Amino acid sequence: SMPFCGFLEAVFLSLITLIYAEKQYGYIVEINDSFGVGSLSRTRCLANDAALQTRLVALSSEFKIVVTPRIRKVDLQTVIAQMFPQPKKIHNFNLYDIPFASVTVFNNGADIRRTLKAELESGLNEIIIENVTEDAIAESMRIDGRGDAIIHDVQFSQKPSKLHQSYSEKVDEIKEERKKIRQEKEAIEDEQKALKRLLDILEGVAVRTSGSISHQSDGSEEILPLAFNDESLTNLSKFFNFYKGNFLDIHQKLREANEKMRVLDEKLKKLNSDGSSDQKCEKTTRNISVLLESFGGVVVLDICYQVKSANWYPAYEICFNSNSTQGNTMKLNYYAKIEQSTGEDWIDAPLTINTVRPSTDFTIPKLGTKIAFLSRPSQPVFGNTTLFGTRPNGGTLGTAASPNVFSSATNSGSNEECSQRVVPPVAFGLTKVASAIAGDTVVSTVFKIERPATIPSDSGGHKVMITSINMQPTMRHEAIPAKSGNVFLSASVLNSSLFPLIPGEASVYLNNIFIAKSSVKAVSPNERFIFSLGIDHAVKVDYKPALEFTEKIGTIAKWSSITHEQKIIIKNTKDERILITVHEHVPKTNDEKIKVNLISPVLDAKGAEGAESQDSADTPSPGARLNSAHNLEWTVEVEPHQESELLVKWSMEYPIEAIVSFREQF
Repeated sequence: SMPFCGFLEAVFLSLITLIYAEKQYGYIVEINDSFGVGSLSRTRCLANDAALQTRLVALSSEFKIVVTPRIRKVDLQTVIAQMFPQPKKIHNFNLYDIPFASVTVFNNGADIRRTLKAELESGLNEIIIENVTEDAIAESMRIDGRGDAIIHDVQFSQKPSKLHQSYSEKVDEIKEERKKIRQEKEAIEDEQKALKRLLDILEGVAVRTSGSISHQSDGSEEILPLAFNDESLTNLSKFFNFYKGNFLDIHQKLREANEKMRVLDEKLKKLNSDGSSDQKCEKTTRNISVLLESFGGVVVLDICYQVKSANWYPAYEICFNSNSTQGNTMKLNYYAKIEQSTGEDWIDAPLTINTVRPSTDFTIPKLGTKIAFLSRPSQPVFGNTTLFGTRPNGGTLGTAASPNVFSSATNSGSNEECSQRVVPPVAFGLTKVASAIAGDTVVSTVFKIERPATIPSDSGGHKVMITSINMQPTMRHEAIPAKSGNVFLSASVLNSSLFPLIPGEASVYLNNIFIAKSSVKAVSPNERFIFSLGIDHAVKVDYKPALEFTEKIGTIAKWSSITHEQKIIIKNTKDERILITVHEHVPKTNDEKIKVNLISPVLDAKGAEGAESQDSADTPSPGARLNSAHNLEWTVEVEPHQESELLVKWSMEYPIEAIVSFREQF
């Protein structure tokens, strides 16, 4: 048995709890008028709904209380929380103080992830993350959590900042000061106008005083010489004193007014400079509010959002070493150059680079297909056609090549030189590079930078190394003497790494000395590629003036025959043998009335097939061939300090009454 007060406490507590439960969750409670002896523990009532049901079953037998559940079980903790609501706890954090979990940089933005650890109290908690950058995309905000808590709501809000409120007062003061200065300037301008007008009047009086005025019949006035006498001299002396005093006084006041105007202009300029940040002032603060329900403890929140003002592009350093005992060696340093002006500094951020494929410009000129066609003599195309027999001036050794014997209409873009700050090269074997990890997705490649990096929000380019690749290059030379008198040096290498190369600019260093700018095309792993290393001044090309011979053939049907001879001399001043490919025009025609025959060099059956151009990274073999554009590619080996002479000779036959013109087609 138990005291009667304990029984009343049990019945009262059960009634209060179960009546609320019936209202909220559908419980029906009946208590009969005959009571036995028993007890109901308050602690056990608040434990959980299963314990409640157990106690109510006991009550039903001891106190004749009948309980019928209608809908579902009751979570008494929720019931008590709703009966006696507790105020939510506020936790404030600054976004800039929350460490980065990852930063993924794209070509047109970045994905930011920060990790926040917070100690929550039992009940409702609100986490407010302040000072979210204006560059963040509101629709991209998302919050994920780990821990013993439930996220009920996530809100993104903007409100006027305290900085803006104080700034607005300062702006109002600046506007009022500007208004006063403008009013002072207007008053000084009026004073200047009045003083200048007084000077004009004083000058006019001086002119009139220096002579007498005669009125003419046409209404005009003529100033006559002043008749001097004692009275006039006395008056003139008085006027001079009057003129001098007033003239000096007016000019002094003008100088003072000009000085006041200068001081006011400087004040106004300073105020304009102080107020020029009106647009830069952050008028609102952007906050993220997260409402959580917790039983207490530590939770981890992942804050994810995207920003717009960020991008990256690849950059390469190609370092050649010709002094190695292993021959020519090459190291390719692969960088990501990151620019961002998002308004937040990425300090010690784990970086991930998501690739894109920007377009690039090539430095080696392209040689188009030279088309021969017939045109009527009565309709020449000025500036685009010439008759046979025009002789160009020959180019000198090492200078720009002479123009072609046939003038051409060429649709080629201008070559623009791109200047860039020279980055000091990395010496071989001096640094140990932390490589990135490359992975492929459906549409792009992802590089994970192993070491955290700091990228400030300053719109400047900041390099982070993706990897460094050691390569074994095969050197080759190319010359297009019809377009340029330079010899271009190229390297053929195999990308033996797991990293795909993205098109981008490359700085080329030879023995730690910057020599050229080049470009790298898109290259997959285990793919061979070729890139230009600039001009090799140790190899020279001499493009001699072309010789042409014209004759008429045929007895009944008259034909004109042209024989074209072009001599090209290659001089190798290096201490090593070189492999060089010379590209030269051989006219192509689709007109059956024009016949073109290549006389020199003599091509074998394979070389005359018109295969694809040797732009691939495979090392060309010595010999001559016509590529698919019908251009001659002649590859020769030149020994050290030797020269090689190439003779390109072709003939063309066409009807005698026709004129052959040329155009270059790409």
